[in-house]
Amino acid sequence: MTQGDSPVPRATNRSAITTPRVSVIIPAYNRETLVARAIDSVLAQTYQDFELIVVDDASKDGTRTVLERYRDHPKVRLVLSDVNRGGSGARNLGIEAAKGELIAFQDSDDVWLAHKLAEQVAALDANPMAGLCYCGALFSEGTRSYYIPEAMFDRLDGDMSKEMLRRNTTSTQTLLVRREVLAKSGPFDVTLKRFQDWDLMIRIAQLAPLVFLPEPMVVIFATPGNISSFVVNDAICRAQILEKYQDLFNSVPEHGARNHYITGRVWQKLGEHAKARPHLARALAHKRDLRSMLWMLRARLG
Repeated sequence: MTQGDSPVPRATNRSAITTPRVSVIIPAYNRETLVARAIDSVLAQTYQDFELIVVDDASKDGTRTVLERYRDHPKVRLVLSDVNRGGSGARNLGIEAAKGELIAFQDSDDVWLAHKLAEQVAALDANPMAGLCYCGALFSEGTRSYYIPEAMFDRLDGDMSKEMLRRNTTSTQTLLVRREVLAKSGPFDVTLKRFQDWDLMIRIAQLAPLVFLPEPMVVIFATPGNISSFVVNDAICRAQILEKYQDLFNSVPEHGARNHYITGRVWQKLGEHAKARPHLARALAHKRDLRSMLWMLRARLG
């Protein structure tokens, strides 16, 4: 059965909410031990004019049993898919069901601080031309954590149409997007197994200015088995983005060269020298530094 032929997902308690200002979307797949923590962090927000749409993406464990606890909650709507569509497909189902003029995303294994929505809604109200607000985050790996976004960016808000091509500044859990902007940019790309947030940010940055709040208001946990943990997806999906936005990268060649270089290095470390060579060649064509030339030589010898 193809995705287009798949059954219509079942939604529950649709009448519980009429017209919330914000729709929050959580996709969940096999997260029975973690999803309640994520849901509760959204329900604990100081800003309460929202609906929470939880999309179960055909989980095989006890995730749906956990979600049953929230069936009668006045702010929660459950969308139960009988077909696994992946994180992007599940988020897109949530977008289709959303009623709010602002849309936020949370992951099923992460936590929001209680004032996140309040701060972001206020920021967009104060910047009516902005299409999206994102905030700082802490990425936690057991006993170690680090701040997102990294300090490498020249700027983090305003016109980010070119800067966003350098590297992704953030993660999906930090975003609050105007529905009208999301309608123009298009939904999440279901063909990408990684960098779906970067792909969306590239498109939105071409349409409207962004607002950034530096305070970390999201805690992102490194969960074993997370799709981002598979190194090969870095090379595959970065190459997809380079091809998809070739014209944009050509307008900022240093950003294109940087990402071709990273893609080539990843392929090379995986022993895929034939796949590495064209990317390293593109990087070398822009900047003939010693490091790039050495990697290119190793790819040719490989």
